[in-house]
Amino acid sequence: MKKPTKTAADLEAIIRVEMEEICEWPTDTAVSVRPDGDTWKVVITHESGVDESDRIEMILLICDRLRSEFDLKG
Repeated sequence: MKKPTKTAADLEAIIRVEMEEICEWPTDTAVSVRPDGDTWKVVITHESGVDESDRIEMILLICDRLRSEFDLKG
């Protein structure tokens, strides 16, 4: 069965909203969704010197779940 599609902006917004429901958004952190073969990946940019590894791991877990639910719209 084909998964529903979302734009990169839609997926980025969903990731941010879900993360903010869990905890504060990491300081100086941005996410972007990019095509990756027949699926998509998230690129996390973190510019602060503060260790946000736990929060970044949460973002990756959210993305893994969303990847199983949605395809990236061309």
